[in-house]
Amino acid sequence: MTWRVVLIKDSEELKLKLDNLHIICSESDFVIPLSDISMIVIESVRTKITSRLLAKCADYSISVIFCDKNYLPVGVYHPFLSHSRSSKIVQKQAKWTEEMKDNIWKEIISLKIENQKQVLVGYGCDEERIAVLDKLKNEVKLGDSSNREGHAAKVYFNTLFGLEFNRRSDDFIVNGALNYGYTILRSYMARLVTGYGLIPALGVFHKSEYNQFNLVDDLIEPFRPIVDAWTVKYMNGREYLTADDRRALIDLLNQRLVYNGNNTLLSTIMEKYVQKFVNIMIDNKEINLKNFDLLSLESVFK
Repeated sequence: MTWRVVLIKDSEELKLKLDNLHIICSESDFVIPLSDISMIVIESVRTKITSRLLAKCADYSISVIFCDKNYLPVGVYHPFLSHSRSSKIVQKQAKWTEEMKDNIWKEIISLKIENQKQVLVGYGCDEERIAVLDKLKNEVKLGDSSNREGHAAKVYFNTLFGLEFNRRSDDFIVNGALNYGYTILRSYMARLVTGYGLIPALGVFHKSEYNQFNLVDDLIEPFRPIVDAWTVKYMNGREYLTADDRRALIDLLNQRLVYNGNNTLLSTIMEKYVQKFVNIMIDNKEINLKNFDLLSLESVFK
């Protein structure tokens, strides 16, 4: 099973060496088997990468994230339809009914609000705010037609970061950490979605014609509070997002949480979650995505 997320910070060139990633630096070289790698994050704008390596990354279902001069992710390279039964799965995906989509979106938003509530519980926030989120979770309707997600988000972010907090502001501390962490999880989710033969542009709720990852943005929602929880603990009172912070956000994929009674890597939980989603939407299985225990994230709450 692939497990490594490789961060490229100062490399001069990335090449293919047999079936290995060859990292060429000014003072030394490194070689990592592609079979071990799930994702490559390239922070250096001076790093050169060969097309042969990118083609082989596609063969191994490895995603590559490119960052700008401010170290913020700006582009993602993904393999295209790598699943052996992609044609069959795509045909079924195209036939999803609005009723199926509304039911699964209700489940996804309920999980997201539950995890937001757990973040507030973990930080000992006001019990009235926690009760509001619990009430909103129980009020989620089919397709979240009453927008409980939006109401919950306002209560949640104001509780965590204050009444003046705005997700659209140019805040390179809190919003910088949130955006970086969300992008890492989103990119990994996109890798899984394409790896299981789904068309990422065909979402269940998100339907923007300008978004190639509508389905990814649907599925990632319950995992966003993990990044929120990390940001609250590590970015309060900080002046900037450091290289160590970025590495820690990437390493969230390797953190363990309790899932289905087992201590499981977040990356593995995300894959099992996508598997369950496929079974529900393709094979008409009972809707039960099964949540993880967010409070078991030891790097944050222990």
